[in-house]
Amino acid sequence: MKKKLLDNFIDSSQSVMPIALVVTILSLVINISNELVFSFAISSILLIIGITFFTTGVDIGLIKIGDSIATRVLKTRKKWLILLVSLIIGFVITIAEPDLIVLASELPAIPNYLIIGLVALGIGIFLMIGVLRIINRLSFRKIITCSLILIMFLLYFTKEEFISVAFDSGGVTTGPIGVPLLFAFGYGITRIRSDKDVQSDTFGLCGLCSLGPVIIILILGLFFKTNSTFDTSNFISNVPFFNRFMNSFIISLKEVIIALLPILLIFTFSCFLGNKLSKNEYIRIAIGVVLTLIGLTLFLTGVRASFLEMGYLLGSTISLSHKYLLIPVGMIIGFIIINAEPAIKILNKKISKLTEGSIRESVINLCMSIGVCFAIGLSLIRIVFDIPIIYIIVPGYFLAAVLMYFTSDIFVTVAYDSGGAACGALTTSFLLPLCIGASVSLNKNIMAQAFGVGSLVALTPIITIQILGIIYSFKMNKKKKMVHLNEEIVEY
Repeated sequence: MKKKLLDNFIDSSQSVMPIALVVTILSLVINISNELVFSFAISSILLIIGITFFTTGVDIGLIKIGDSIATRVLKTRKKWLILLVSLIIGFVITIAEPDLIVLASELPAIPNYLIIGLVALGIGIFLMIGVLRIINRLSFRKIITCSLILIMFLLYFTKEEFISVAFDSGGVTTGPIGVPLLFAFGYGITRIRSDKDVQSDTFGLCGLCSLGPVIIILILGLFFKTNSTFDTSNFISNVPFFNRFMNSFIISLKEVIIALLPILLIFTFSCFLGNKLSKNEYIRIAIGVVLTLIGLTLFLTGVRASFLEMGYLLGSTISLSHKYLLIPVGMIIGFIIINAEPAIKILNKKISKLTEGSIRESVINLCMSIGVCFAIGLSLIRIVFDIPIIYIIVPGYFLAAVLMYFTSDIFVTVAYDSGGAACGALTTSFLLPLCIGASVSLNKNIMAQAFGVGSLVALTPIITIQILGIIYSFKMNKKKKMVHLNEEIVEY
């Protein structure tokens, strides 16, 4: 465990330090207060420690819990029970997802409980569909295609403000708690099969689940009225330094406990459905849960204490005097910030492990960084030039759908999982405030223009990783042809 902690500490330091350095330099150039700069530095340290504990805890705790629940449910051999548990797990892990809570608190005129409840229902329904796909060997491409067709149909009947919110809701739901549990649960379900396609079907649940909330919120937009007024006072903190961190810590600790408690209850209940684990395994899981609790609490404390305000001030200050400069600055931040997302770290490690290194973690990280870089650039271009999100989302998902039919199965499912995991705590607590700050300074419709950044952050990695899959397949085919040619020469 000491080696894991050390490796994760080095990895998290390398991920957080670049964004901390870039943002600190920017804040000094545009004269952000020294207190906020110091707070941001402390927050960055909390992020490093938090990610270290969280990734270690997930690896030895949450992953085992998700896999154990799936294994025990499968032992019953009752399909209706498997689907019911899938619905409950999807709902439970989403309703207390920290990223979703942050997003819901930033939405005006829409009750928090309504957004959170409907999004959780969407995740639960699509987790059932995803599990049914694994059990019955249904086509991932066909399910995604049908879902996208339904989404595109709903777009033309939904208000523009709800379109941005709907896609953002789909992005943030698969966050630091949801991704490892969904991944482990899906991996456990695949044990019911032993065919050649089981490896690619291990992935895809996160990506599929992220479409459920989009459909649910678009339907809500047909009946629910909202307005474009927005209270920006939440982004500027006048609280003293110590109180700022203490308040953030208390809120974050409460949210993480609420998020983990239902999962632990489901795990406890599942122990009655099959053979119990050994004493050492229970101890290991308990240590993992504690590390996850501490790590995620510290991470969210750092994010809340200063990242939200820093993102808002950077967006508003830079756009006020150099609005076009904000686009390349945002793209640079987007390129480096994605590597600090806890959910991405967990997903990429598991992708590399399960594919036995054939899909390298560094390559996936690069594709993710490029995708998010373009996502932030497009988001800021939308704000500066008043471009409706539908003009980007529709062609973007059309391209993603077309690429599915030219990419291998495993890269398709990995791409959609990566897109689902990309929009996490740093997106909702730094990149979204950055866009909100820019929208306020430029007198834009915040609901229509600023919101939607999460949707683009979730979309672009799907495209870049599928393109990587096409390149990878091309190189493998070329390599096979060379080997075949060499064999023919030798035989000749």
